[in-house]
Amino acid sequence: MDKKKDILESLIQAIGWTPLVRLRRIPREEGLKGEVLVKVEYFNPTGSLKDRIYLEMISEAVKDGELRPGMEIIEASTGNAGISCAFIGGFYGHKVTVVMPEGMSRERRETIRMYGGRVLLTPGGESDVDLCLDVVKRKLLEEPERYWWPNQYANLNNPGAHYKGTGPELWMQSKGGVDCFVAAQGTGGTITGVGRYLRERRKDIPIYAVEPAEAPILTRGSWGSHRIEGIGDGFIPENLDLNLLTGVVTVSSDEAVEMARRLAVEEGIFCGISSGCNVAAALKIAEAHPELEAIATMINDTGNRYFTTELCGTIKEIKIPERSHATDEETIKKLERYWGRWEVIP
Repeated sequence: MDKKKDILESLIQAIGWTPLVRLRRIPREEGLKGEVLVKVEYFNPTGSLKDRIYLEMISEAVKDGELRPGMEIIEASTGNAGISCAFIGGFYGHKVTVVMPEGMSRERRETIRMYGGRVLLTPGGESDVDLCLDVVKRKLLEEPERYWWPNQYANLNNPGAHYKGTGPELWMQSKGGVDCFVAAQGTGGTITGVGRYLRERRKDIPIYAVEPAEAPILTRGSWGSHRIEGIGDGFIPENLDLNLLTGVVTVSSDEAVEMARRLAVEEGIFCGISSGCNVAAALKIAEAHPELEAIATMINDTGNRYFTTELCGTIKEIKIPERSHATDEETIKKLERYWGRWEVIP
């Protein structure tokens, strides 16, 4: 089926095969030799790459009998995942409840509601997702027969969707010409799924994760608040395959916002802050490794989710709850095995 030529039975069939675009102005203005290729995921029906993983997770749960008629889907999200969950869950006939931090943009909450989802808010911002997860787990304990939890942070169908879809698309669209892949670390699904696929095609291809400079959990084991919605949730998710990583790039919130604005003005790509973070990281890699000819990354979502954020000039204060957020010893020990071998690009 060609989704550009054929009649679709539903918008579900429009998920995937998003454009791969070569940035023309920004790399040249930065004086870089290598190309930066971006997979523009806001061409998915709800405007983000999360459509891919919720179609995979929910459809597989229905096939396996985990998600049964009458059950309600509950998920923790900072926004895009909740929107996709409400869209796909509603398509399959299920009610959806999304638990998200109150500091996320209003557009995200309202879009979830327009898709029929219910929104429960928890204190804090981007790096307080653990509080959302606490609510989800409590509700599952209270009513296990009522709820099904996709759990995007640990569900193997999350990276599976990118292994089966995003990775092959990227490889085919670039005609096997990708020299490096870089993606921000949120659930770990994109970098793990795409990274595994690319490594099967080229064993030596560099794979980089990106994290907020204010919340360098991968590079320093430290938690901190930041302003890049959709990544840096304050813990290392099960779906992030640390063995894949060549290195980690840190990008500040200011750098991410500035690059997202530049992408709109200079490349005509109106995207969110995490997408600006990805491109800023790709440029840092290109500068550090001029031998790389084509660096690929993701445009995660549309800028339409950010009208009430600093991306579009609205400064809002997010009340971060005062609490201890120390990284546990097990996580630190796990990270210590990689700190000596990962390349860190600040």
